Amino acid sequence: MSSPIRVLLLEDDPADARLVGQMLRRVKTTPFEVAVVGRLSEAIDSLTRNPDGFDVVLADLSVPDSTGIHTLDRLTAVAPHLPVVVLTGNDDDSVALDAVKRGAQDYLVKGIGDAFILSRVVRYAIERKLGEAALREARDKAEQAARAKSVFLAMMGHEIRTPLNGVLGMARLLQETPLDHRQRSFAETLVSSGELLLGLVNDILDFARLDAEGMGLDTEPFDVIDAIEEVRLVLAARAEEKGLILTTAFAQGIPRVVEGDRLRLRQILFNLVGNAIKFTDHGHVSIQVEPLQPFGLRISVADTGIGIDSAAIPNLFTEFWQGDSGTARRFAGTGLGLAICRRLVELMGGDIDCDSVPGQGSTFRVNLPLASTDLPVRPGGEGAARPAPGPCRVLLVDDNEVNLAVATGLLEQRGHSVTTASDGMAAVAAAQAGDFDVILLDMRMPGMDGIETARAIKALPGEAGKVPMFLLTANPVREDEARSREAGILGCLAKPFRVDDFGRMLAGLALGSGEAKAKPEDRPLLSLADLRADMEVLGRDRMVGLADLYCRSSAADVAALEAACARPSWTDLVQTAHRMAGAAFSLHLGGLAAACRSLEDAARTERADSTAQAAQVKLIWTRSLAALETALKE
Repeated sequence: MSSPIRVLLLEDDPADARLVGQMLRRVKTTPFEVAVVGRLSEAIDSLTRNPDGFDVVLADLSVPDSTGIHTLDRLTAVAPHLPVVVLTGNDDDSVALDAVKRGAQDYLVKGIGDAFILSRVVRYAIERKLGEAALREARDKAEQAARAKSVFLAMMGHEIRTPLNGVLGMARLLQETPLDHRQRSFAETLVSSGELLLGLVNDILDFARLDAEGMGLDTEPFDVIDAIEEVRLVLAARAEEKGLILTTAFAQGIPRVVEGDRLRLRQILFNLVGNAIKFTDHGHVSIQVEPLQPFGLRISVADTGIGIDSAAIPNLFTEFWQGDSGTARRFAGTGLGLAICRRLVELMGGDIDCDSVPGQGSTFRVNLPLASTDLPVRPGGEGAARPAPGPCRVLLVDDNEVNLAVATGLLEQRGHSVTTASDGMAAVAAAQAGDFDVILLDMRMPGMDGIETARAIKALPGEAGKVPMFLLTANPVREDEARSREAGILGCLAKPFRVDDFGRMLAGLALGSGEAKAKPEDRPLLSLADLRADMEVLGRDRMVGLADLYCRSSAADVAALEAACARPSWTDLVQTAHRMAGAAFSLHLGGLAAACRSLEDAARTERADSTAQAAQVKLIWTRSLAALETALKE
């Protein structure tokens, strides 16, 4: 004989209680044990004293000390593990629906149905509750497994990338030493192969991490033009290495500040623009931005590359798809980049498509519902001191000796003074004792991680707590980004460490400073030391080629500047000045960059002196080209 089903019956009417007991005892296939209480307080006392003593609760909602849905709420709160079946004289369908929504397994009206129906309802209620418990347990185990997988992937990503970053860093250091032609070829092959391997590892780990964690959005106001220009600046060097022109174009009516996920947008664009450069051997890659109606942006990435056959386009955004075998062998990759793009775009409520002509190029279009906003852009940090571009005193913190050696070597080659620390406590002590211009913190360290270390440094009294801090990480995570901002961290530098990224970061700090600066016309036109350092790394021929490219593109910018003043168009003036400032800094034309940023600030507020400042920019640009030409002839 099976074990009896233990029923707690909450019923204040003795006749109804007897009737329910008799009905259940008539069922021969299943034995029932019924305990009767007449008040809610008695039911709660029984469930509290003996939480495992019952299999199901049958409850009238109207008893002397409680009425209505409140009775059900109290029962489910005290015994969430037990199924509750409502047995009442109220036949109101809305009450029945509300009861089921609030956790009742079923709702029976007194006098309707027989013993068989009542026993079946009780059994099914118990089975459903057990099924729900099993589902919850399975879900909890799945979530726990996903979290464990996420932690494992993060750890493995760190463990794989760390030695790989060391190999790449040392190879880059080797490139900057005197080498003959054959040795330089070996070093270049080592770097390119290492970068390819790192890209493959990043794609696989990032895709797996997204599957393990799921994806969320961090919506906040951000400067969309700055975000897109940052992508262009970061990838410009890769385009220049292939002799490609990488441009941005912003249509009229583009909002400056939008609400959205800046990190996800950058991730999408890095994938699309990186692919465009990868599959283009000559010509150009362009990023074009235009408004959508009623709101939003369309971002198009166009190239003059190898193109894609129309039959292959439907498969482009499928995981692990790599095109035909010849393309896969030539360009390598995981086939995950565009799949990640599609998932991110759809998560942001947008869509992505592609047009392509084999042999002529491709255009990828991303439509995103990014709404303009008047909310202020979140500042990078409060009270941060701003180091001037040039040699800096750097506190470098990393628990890995190879990473420290690589980054120290690269920084010292550029004239920076480096102090190292191998953990968070040592970093805080060094920051308190030293006088640094910038602090670079590894994200993952034993004990205090990079963010905890930054928080401790920020709490230091005086100037020590105001030094700009940046994270070094190979795998930025959304939760880390939110914690970073709270700790006063201004941004991230990607591993493997690149001294050029560090230089751009310093330039951005100097440009973004609100401190009093020398007038643009009083600044040196050209930093010869920085230009010569670039020539040592890139070679004179490549540097001359970059300068020629800059002369052509900047001439078009100056013409655009004059046209914007003539209309006038404040939006075009802001965008052109911003673009010119970034390009000028790339070639160490500090005076021109400062003048362009000053013009950008004036145009942003529609100041009357903007036209005069634009004329000054043109004058400084002419002098800067002459200075650049002279320097390259020396």
